[in-house]
Amino acid sequence: MRYHKLTVENFLVFIGEQEINIPGKDGVVVIYGRNGKGKTSLLNAFRWAWTGEVRKRSTRPLPLEDITNKIALADASGTPVRCRVRLEFEADGTQWDLTRSLIRKGDEYFTELTLRRDAVALSTSDAERKVTELMPREIEQFFLFDGELLDQYEKLLDDDGTAGSTLRDAIERILGLPILENAARDSSRVAEQAGALVAAAAKRDSTTKLLGQRLDTEQTRLRAFRQNYESEDEKAKSLEAESAQLDQQLAEQSGKLEIKARRDETRKRLKEAEGQHGAAKEEFESLLADSWRAVLVDPIEDRIEKDTKTLEDLEKHLDELRFATTLARHFKVMGTDTCPVCESRLNTNHRAALERHLESANSSELGATEDKAATLKASLKRMRESGRGHELRAKLKTVEDRYLNLQQKIEDYREDIDDFEDKLKGQDTALTELVQRSKNVSVLLQKAKSAWKVERERYEQAKQNVVKIEEKIRKTGAGQADPRVYGRKRTAEALSALYQQAIVIYRDQLKESIQEKATELFRNMRSETDYVKLVINKSYGLRILDRAGTSVKHRSAGYEHLVALSLLGGLQASSPISGPLVMDSPFGRLDDHHVDRVVANLDKLSSQVFLLVHERELPRETARGLLRGRMLAEFELSRGASAHETNIQELRSV
Repeated sequence: MRYHKLTVENFLVFIGEQEINIPGKDGVVVIYGRNGKGKTSLLNAFRWAWTGEVRKRSTRPLPLEDITNKIALADASGTPVRCRVRLEFEADGTQWDLTRSLIRKGDEYFTELTLRRDAVALSTSDAERKVTELMPREIEQFFLFDGELLDQYEKLLDDDGTAGSTLRDAIERILGLPILENAARDSSRVAEQAGALVAAAAKRDSTTKLLGQRLDTEQTRLRAFRQNYESEDEKAKSLEAESAQLDQQLAEQSGKLEIKARRDETRKRLKEAEGQHGAAKEEFESLLADSWRAVLVDPIEDRIEKDTKTLEDLEKHLDELRFATTLARHFKVMGTDTCPVCESRLNTNHRAALERHLESANSSELGATEDKAATLKASLKRMRESGRGHELRAKLKTVEDRYLNLQQKIEDYREDIDDFEDKLKGQDTALTELVQRSKNVSVLLQKAKSAWKVERERYEQAKQNVVKIEEKIRKTGAGQADPRVYGRKRTAEALSALYQQAIVIYRDQLKESIQEKATELFRNMRSETDYVKLVINKSYGLRILDRAGTSVKHRSAGYEHLVALSLLGGLQASSPISGPLVMDSPFGRLDDHHVDRVVANLDKLSSQVFLLVHERELPRETARGLLRGRMLAEFELSRGASAHETNIQELRSV
């Protein structure tokens, strides 16, 4: 396939009718445009012509009412406005003219599709069918490359993951595998139909009637199991596509989801802090019942210190009083002229002094002093026991600090939540529903895959049962169907097995071809000479091997880009369907050195390549120097009178 001309009219940012004429030979067309000037709109022009769909950068469809140029709508003053994309191209030696239009009349929109083959118009139904044949919707992404959506190619590296399954199926579609799969399925159904005739013949004969009935029942089960696993397979594919779309939407909302996650985490922390704050408040209030102890700590300590000193003095005085009492008792027993301590004779002066000293022992001072000391000891004991006020005061301080700290945290959390709520205003419910929908789809997908496996196993078991019953009927020699029925059945079964085997062989051959072509292209584009090979997995993901044969993990964004481009080139070279490659933002992740190497190898990606770039990605002189005779034409997208108006200007054509 080769493009000759693209015409856009009132499509997105392009007002009026504008054209891109392409020389009818292999090469590269470079279209320059600053950000926001219409590069992605041009990519969408090709997409809309082929599929009738226009996408946002996020891959989600753009509503039809947003496709027509806003200025054209504003200037229409109620008259009909036509939005149109026309693509003239050549395929298989035939000239094709494809036009898709959107016409607004009042508040209603009408779409039209026309396709001319060698200037002869096809009917609408034939046009739709032929467009689908020329560019199946499932594979357009391999011909309309958006460099900002490279992440989907990384998902192919997960052999068992569902994220890359939609892309994997699309790759097999472009490689033509569904043709063989459909042939295998149709052959199996022909065999089933022939088997039904075998059962009918057996039921007509009395000898084999019961066997025929059993065979008929088993064949009914066989068809039911086949229908079930086919249904579950279709359901799984639909869910995989939905899962991929939801993943993309979640990726777009990653910033909002992060804010939502932080908001939800802050809510959780707020709830915990409020619980702790309540507990701290209760503990603080319970401690307040004994808080008087904390207030009296200092006065009590002063009193304890004072009374302790008084008690020490009392006890010293008590010692003296007790000693005097003991001396007095001995003095009375031994006589007044004998010393009660050393039992020596006392003279008059000593006896008089001793009697004066012992007079105190005969008074009530000892008892009174002992009572006073006992009272003071009891008082000190009570005061020391109340001395836990120290611990209470420390605990009160700790609980109060925790209470105030939690109160501040609660205020901070509430402010943060208010800030998050402002950022999520109007989106919270939608985000929650999106996340939940993604989880639900994931669960349904796993159920569909499990159900497919169960139904497939039942189908295979039923097939074995059918074979056993048919063999029993054959051995009876009775109730046999027309020999041509058996021949048809054997042929259909053999064809089905042949197609199944062909699928395996063809898939392996294609993978080997893709791996070889992609590796050749990768080696031409890469700068790291230690990276020597690409190896393909069962999901068509490509891994980089170094010289030691080790898989390169955590490869850079730039090399991820190179691998994706290598896969595109490998698919174009290996697929029965090939065509022009339109590339938007093709060098976003690449450094200048790798940009040069990619540009130098563009002709190995596809026979006709359209580059939608800004000049910082690919300077004009650099492009001209690298492409030389392979550059077909240069165009520039320039701003018109407003932001909704872009003009296509041809710079030069070969």
